[in-house]
Amino acid sequence: MEFLLFLWDEIDDWTGAGRHLLASAAAEFAVLAGPLLSASSALALWFLVPQSHVNAALLGLTATFWGGYRTRLHPND
Repeated sequence: MEFLLFLWDEIDDWTGAGRHLLASAAAEFAVLAGPLLSASSALALWFLVPQSHVNAALLGLTATFWGGYRTRLHPND
């Protein structure tokens, strides 16, 4: 019986560690999703509306820059 309790404790530790790693990976992906989505929308604007190349470039650069560094500059917000 003691062996089963030890085994259960080990399984619980491993699942807790796996859950922590998955949550950390999801949080990092969520931080990057906003800038990547804005950059991809600017790229779509670049190809779909040829007369707006400068606007699309500015949109993509500023959205990616501010979206990427917003969480790095203010991590507690």
